[in-house]
Amino acid sequence: MRAEAAVRGHAGLYALPAAVMVLVTVDVLLDGPLRRLDWTVHEFCDAHVRGGLLTAVHLVTKLGQRGDLVVVIVPLAVIASVRTRSPRCLLVSVVIVGGLSLLQTGLKAAIPRTYPFSGTDVLFAHGNAYPSGHTLNAFVLIWLILELLVIAFPSVRLPAHRRRGIALAAGCVTAAALTVADEHWLTDVLFSLALGPVLLSLLIRWRPLTREGGRRRSR
Repeated sequence: MRAEAAVRGHAGLYALPAAVMVLVTVDVLLDGPLRRLDWTVHEFCDAHVRGGLLTAVHLVTKLGQRGDLVVVIVPLAVIASVRTRSPRCLLVSVVIVGGLSLLQTGLKAAIPRTYPFSGTDVLFAHGNAYPSGHTLNAFVLIWLILELLVIAFPSVRLPAHRRRGIALAAGCVTAAALTVADEHWLTDVLFSLALGPVLLSLLIRWRPLTREGGRRRSR
């Protein structure tokens, strides 16, 4: 009974994000009110976010730039693998980064969409704005960096719940910055705001870095 209750609990936990993703996608496809709100937000940000503010917001979007994050992930993964005397940290990092990249490619290919800075909102022609890959990167890869950090440098005191909280905050901040910087439509990031925490939750439940690496978990 407990197992069944746990399964129902986890299913319920993911039901709301799944519903949000479906709702947003249907709205985008049917040119619903959220997609019309996309254009209103785009026009406001394009007109008012300029100069130093635009530069600052653009820098915040780097929290989801995969290339920049990989530059941090690789050395941390190497150090963590050396410290644990196992290639697990490096291999898992490659799998997570590669798997996330493939997931984004598949999602973006399903509904090609132009970016707001193009001045047009067109579906199934060209572009890969939907959904926001940067937002997903911030949720997942920031968490990966923090996990590797506490393995590579055990003196770092960063409890698991705090690592999760930082990753969630990074994803939300990145989503907001991408919208304000006019680099993504609002609905692009709304989809990823629903999916990102689900991916993060699944990774935390999987605990890929803790099974055989000799890691002392940071509580």
